[in-house]
Order: sequence, then C-alpha cells, then structure tokens
Amino acid sequence: MQKQIRLRSAGRSAGPERGLSMASKSKKVILFIAEGPTDEDTLSPILKKIFQNDEVRFHIVHGDMTSNWSVSVNSAVKTVYEHIEMERKRYGFQKSDIQKVIHLVDTDGVFIPDDRIIYHKGKDIQYYDDRVEAPFPQRVLDRNQRKSQILSRLSETGKVGTLPYRVYYFSRNLEHVFHNRTGNLTDAEKIDFADDFADRYLSDPEGFLAFLSDSDFTVSGDYDDTWKFIAQGVNSLHRHSNFHLLFESSPS
Repeated sequence: MQKQIRLRSAGRSAGPERGLSMASKSKKVILFIAEGPTDEDTLSPILKKIFQNDEVRFHIVHGDMTSNWSVSVNSAVKTVYEHIEMERKRYGFQKSDIQKVIHLVDTDGVFIPDDRIIYHKGKDIQYYDDRVEAPFPQRVLDRNQRKSQILSRLSETGKVGTLPYRVYYFSRNLEHVFHNRTGNLTDAEKIDFADDFADRYLSDPEGFLAFLSDSDFTVSGDYDDTWKFIAQGVNSLHRHSNFHLLFESSPS
C-alpha cells in the first residue's frame, strides 16, 4: 500500500491570467507541460488548490512532442526548453520565477516488445492489454522506438537548463488512468470526463491525493523505479501512473 500524501495547508489565492500580480510576485511558478486542453481542465483546478502557495501554470503542446517526428532523442531536452521559453515569454515571468517544470505524458504502449504490434484491417490503432493492432504496424514500430528513447532520455533529465524538471506518465493516457476507459474517446467525452473529475475533487483535494497514491494504477517505488517498471514487458499498455510522486517530494 502506498504512503498517503498529505495536503499542505495554506490560504488560497487565485493567480492572475497573465503575468504575476503584485500579490503573487513572491510566489514561484510550477509550470506543467501537457498534451491537450482536457489535461489542464482535469487537473488545473485541483492543482491550484493543492499548491496554494505557488502559481500553477499549464503549457499545452496541442499534441505529443515525444512522438513528433521533428523531435529526436538528441533534441528532446532542447524541445522541452523551447516550450518553457514559449510560455515564459507569453506570460512575462522570469526564469527565476519558476520553481520547477512538470511534464505530463501518455505512454501509448511504446515500451512493448515489437512482436506485440499486429496488423489489422481497421482504420485506427487499437490498444489492448497485451498488444497493439494497427493498419500500418511499421509506423507504430518506428513511433515506439523513437518515443520510448525520448521518454527514457527525459526521465533521466533532472534539469532543463537550470530549472528542476520531472516527467510523469499516464498509461496509456490520462482517461485510461483516471476513468479506466480504453478505446478512442471523442473530444466531447474527454471534456465531460474532465468536468466530472474536477467537480468531484475540487472540494476534496485530500481525496484526490489518496486516489493517486493508493489505487490499482499506483506504481510503487521511487522515481527511477517507476520508469524501469513502465518500460518492462507490456506494462505501458496497462493502467499505471507515477504522478503521485510529485506530491510526495519535498517542495523545492
């Protein structure tokens, strides 16, 4: 059983939409990098309540930078840095304002053995607990090779520039972990799930932390252990996450 995470108590202060207000200039920014807007819709309200003494910001990539064909293992850290700079300049805060950068990623089953990628006649990639079926298996093989190497590289990166950095995963994706939903969801379904989740836990952040730290999907061990685990066998197809570790670590 995982150690229960405790919420730090403090008075809540809402952050401004742009820049840092006079009241919040003493706060440090925790910058979350995520793939899509429903990640922010799901997590941002709860995270702002948990990290009450900090300024929570989300940078939405609108896609998966770790499977983008323009990103390589050698350029992965630089790409993350470019996204940080994009958000920093957009909102007008300094590097010294950033406490840490948290990168949220989906695993998409990229660590599975090659022989678990199978041809099927359908139009879309289908994910199962023991295999991936795709109309063009070689494309999935190529993606898995690149993305798994990039994720391994990022997981070993403790800093981007001078900024503390950690990457946490949802396997296969956030909806899989939080709602135990498999298959391809529509944008409307993702929005409904995000709204329901935020409504459920906004007034119960302790319940959210307990959900993360003591569920079937919670991966035990330290940060390095959780990344070794997800890279084994078909674990990256199963319902797993190491996101709870963010809240167990001491504030920077």
